[in-house]
Amino acid sequence: MNFTRLAIAVTAGLTALLATAGAALAVPAEARTAVNVRTGPGITYSRVHTLQAGDPVDVVECDDGWCYVDHDGPNGWVSATYLQAPTSSPSAPTPSNPNCSFQFTIGPGGPSLSLVCDEPTPPPAPPAPPAPPAPPPAPGPDQACFFTGQNYTGTQFCLGVSTLNSLGGTFDDNISSVRLQGNARVRLCVDNNLSGFCRNIMTSEPAFGGFLENQASSLQVFVGAPPAPPGPPAPPPAPVTYSTGPISLPQTFSANLDNGNVGSGPQADIWYQAENAFSKFLTPRNGAQLALGDGSNRGFAGCSAASFSPARVSIWTMPVGSYVCARTNEGRISQFRLNGYTGTTMNLGYTTWE
Repeated sequence: MNFTRLAIAVTAGLTALLATAGAALAVPAEARTAVNVRTGPGITYSRVHTLQAGDPVDVVECDDGWCYVDHDGPNGWVSATYLQAPTSSPSAPTPSNPNCSFQFTIGPGGPSLSLVCDEPTPPPAPPAPPAPPAPPPAPGPDQACFFTGQNYTGTQFCLGVSTLNSLGGTFDDNISSVRLQGNARVRLCVDNNLSGFCRNIMTSEPAFGGFLENQASSLQVFVGAPPAPPGPPAPPPAPVTYSTGPISLPQTFSANLDNGNVGSGPQADIWYQAENAFSKFLTPRNGAQLALGDGSNRGFAGCSAASFSPARVSIWTMPVGSYVCARTNEGRISQFRLNGYTGTTMNLGYTTWE
């Protein structure tokens, strides 16, 4: 039905519906549930009748949520909350469009009947096209598989291009065969870090035999030309001194090992703590740490590898001539030597490295 024909049908239906309400142009409705009919628009007015659910009425006018109704019985005012459109009415028009329906509404201006149409349901989407065929499988990866038994038996593991400086566990000194895939090649060495006797394997080998049988401790999987053997490790860089000199540390004072200053403050690293004449300590401050060790001169390398602790150290465990490693609150490695005492003042010589 086109829009013009639908409008004509709706107009005719509304005309027929409203004609049933009489000269007052009342709108048909019915009680939603049991509700009182009162003499005025409010619950303070007297009740003159009670409608039951489904009782038909004609709504003549509405005001502030209350509607005046005409029915078989005393007419009066009913709360609009308890009114609804007739569930069945021989005079109510039926829209020709299946997506449309009549809606009964009670608003500030009075009752009304309107035509409400939903959007038509869209047709279903066409089915998705079939998926393209899967591509052919890619060629096998460049990898090597290592076996604890000859002829590719026993426990195994596989690696792509990579380096294992230490096998450890099940496979250390326990590889007897290797299978290569793709362009992978292998270098096997009898010692850790690709050192000691090494041999390059360019094709799969079901049995090593000879010196390499069950002797490998490190390996490298590569593609292309064999890698050059590693050169000797570079010597560690020489330490750079950040600060050095003597420190005269009076009892109960603190010292900064980053610059040698004596005095308390947020940069102090050690505190000469004295609880009494027999209980005295060097106590780390502000995040610094100490490593007493055996009292020997460990230098930068030894102190760098020391186990540091925030715990205080009794001075009775530090005879004159003892060295103590420290990590300052700024993160530098330091070492100081107890050179002796002047009265209760502790005489130190320190070096802190960059």
